Amino acid sequence: MSTDPAREVELNRLEDQFGVLLRRSRRSMRRFAERVHPEMEASGYPVLMVLTQAAPLRLGDLAEEFGLDKSTMSRHVTSLIQLGLVCREPDPQDGRAFLLRPSEDGRRRLAAVTDARRIEWRGRLDNWTTDELAVFVNGLTRLNADLDRD
Repeated sequence: MSTDPAREVELNRLEDQFGVLLRRSRRSMRRFAERVHPEMEASGYPVLMVLTQAAPLRLGDLAEEFGLDKSTMSRHVTSLIQLGLVCREPDPQDGRAFLLRPSEDGRRRLAAVTDARRIEWRGRLDNWTTDELAVFVNGLTRLNADLDRD
């Protein structure tokens, strides 16, 4: 454990900025969720994104990905199913379980919002050099890997 005062200052700055990032991220999730479907909750947006990238998934796998219990994830998924954005089908490996995947409408709506989100990111980062962006992305990748370790 380092006792370097400058390092402690930077770790505190990281914690502060991470909090700001989480708050801004929640705000963005609300905006993007509304673009996918006006009745979609902000919490459903990342769930639909993960299902689009990794489907089919069981509810338990999805809950684990988000660090949520199955009942909480079930509420999120039920809302997405009711909006017609997610489909559930029997798991051929286990007749008691279900697999989740985005509906065609869910995929289409998410793709349109993803395109708009990417355009927005490009606009916000126009004044970053490619090197600055690469350094940040590499650091964020490393942080995510470190946060993923138990």
